Amino acid sequence: MCLQLIEQRRYDEARRMLEPVVADHPGWPRAQFYLALTYHKQNRYAEARGLYERTLQLDPGYHTAKPFYGWCLYYLGELTRSRELFKSFLAERPGYPDAIFALGLIDFDDDDIDSARVRFTEAARLAAERGDRSTEAKSLARLADVHVRTGDLEKAREKLQRSVELNPDNYETYFKLSRVLQRLGDDAGAERARLKHVEVRKRMRPATATDPAAEGP
Repeated sequence: MCLQLIEQRRYDEARRMLEPVVADHPGWPRAQFYLALTYHKQNRYAEARGLYERTLQLDPGYHTAKPFYGWCLYYLGELTRSRELFKSFLAERPGYPDAIFALGLIDFDDDDIDSARVRFTEAARLAAERGDRSTEAKSLARLADVHVRTGDLEKAREKLQRSVELNPDNYETYFKLSRVLQRLGDDAGAERARLKHVEVRKRMRPATATDPAAEGP
């Protein structure tokens, strides 16, 4: 039931259900993990961190928690420990595209561009084999960042165009595409991509009283 609430984004309700369970059964790793997810899904990574750590202390073999904890630490800027968790997860579940993608991001942030290129390429290939369009799309978009960094704008354009074909709801990719097309001298194409970015952003992140920036570029 609590997992269903999390999937429905009813995080406060899920926490009200999970907190007494965690209090009554502090040695149950799954309850710790689900409670961590309620914070993680709201980008409250500092609050999720300790719960993930406790989950793995209780059960070091609880491999499901490792990529979530890895992402949590990545967003908290703890790249070394994040890398360790993703590598540990891949040692148990080799060939998992999203974990390879995560390592590519860490490599890119560490300015290890060659390694990032290899990982993003591998993540995109494995995701395509699995029919995982979302991970393939984001891997290609980040591979385009590598090409931009190395000055190969044509390859960046190619990867970004394929990325938006796979996931037309990712407004950030349209923005990247507009910048690349502009640098390539395709002003008309850049404007189309920019307008698409605005359109998709408004659809995916409608402005609210608590998120007025959602109307911005």
